[in-house]
Amino acid sequence: MSAENFTEAASRLCTACGMCCDGTMFQIVRMQPGDCAAELGKLGLKIRSRNGEFHMEQPCAALKELRCTVYEKRPTRCRLFHCQQLRLMETGETTEPEAMKLILETRAQAALVRDLIEQNGLREDGQALLDRFERVMSTPVDAALEPELAVAREALDNAMRKLRRVINREFRPPPLAG
Repeated sequence: MSAENFTEAASRLCTACGMCCDGTMFQIVRMQPGDCAAELGKLGLKIRSRNGEFHMEQPCAALKELRCTVYEKRPTRCRLFHCQQLRLMETGETTEPEAMKLILETRAQAALVRDLIEQNGLREDGQALLDRFERVMSTPVDAALEPELAVAREALDNAMRKLRRVINREFRPPPLAG
């Protein structure tokens, strides 16, 4: 695949996906040398500091309808990130239609998790998906007193496990060797 064709295909896939920005894959994005937290904050990004290190909270405030509204000024980590599907497409190990199918299936699974979180009593609050999931799961449920809630909690746990497996296997880049 030529560089131009790859860039066009990657753009189509990214604007159909957005899971690296919408809080599905990541909770935070660490700022890198050269990133100006103050400037990124002025762009509307949720920049926070912990132990003297800056990070951007997810979901990204610049993501609108699966498009980055600060694309030309986005943080370094965002510029450098290529999910596993993009890497596989670039090397010819997958095709754009195969990657798109997986993206749509995974987004549907993430939507199911979000629905189940709401069914378990936590409305959308702008936090990353894992944070919301952990808040729901941290509240004890007595299956004898609330059997329907115990069933809903189990469905959520199963759906989240399935989502995390596919995200980790198919989207997160493999760990660096060494």
